[in-house]
Amino acid sequence: MGTKDEASGEKRRVPTQERSRARVARMLDAATEVFAEVGFDAATTEAIAERAGTSIGSVYQFFPNKKALFDAIGERYLDEVRVLFERFLSEGPARAKTDWRAMVDDVIDAFWAFDRDSLAFRAVWLNMHRSAEFLVQGDALNREMAERLAPVLGIAAPKIKPAKRLLVATMVVETLSALLLLALRRDERMAKKLVDETKVLVRRYLEPYAD
Repeated sequence: MGTKDEASGEKRRVPTQERSRARVARMLDAATEVFAEVGFDAATTEAIAERAGTSIGSVYQFFPNKKALFDAIGERYLDEVRVLFERFLSEGPARAKTDWRAMVDDVIDAFWAFDRDSLAFRAVWLNMHRSAEFLVQGDALNREMAERLAPVLGIAAPKIKPAKRLLVATMVVETLSALLLLALRRDERMAKKLVDETKVLVRRYLEPYAD
């Protein structure tokens, strides 16, 4: 059983036993560190295997090449983003009725802290030219989040017409994605200012629909 690696056309083996899953997790942790430190081009599967405490043959059992490792890191990062989004989505309807402005601030703070501290995010974005697939998958995830956010915005901002909710949700999701990425490319002081202004921007964008 496996998944197809788009770059090589080879099958990537999916671990089924707990011990194998733990070993693959160590490989991905090691690959994330190496890609973040030296970049995709300078990274080697040998260095990744050594850092993971396993053999190069063991790495190739699950990942046919370096690109497959890199793609798996991107998938893992997007899965973690989805988990964080699900947490806020579960709280969304209740908080949208009480204090949606505070909810906006909390969401922005949480995603900012997550991306700032995520080594996987750094590894992927430093080497983005190597993964067109990640951009496609990231865009699909943004679309999914906008679709699921739209009903929550209908509660927080009841003046948004139902037919327009998805558009407004898309504006919010894509604005956050772009501005948080910008903040990550700036020094700490400027990043904090950008994050704070992002909160103001989103709140003011939604206020006419809410009041």
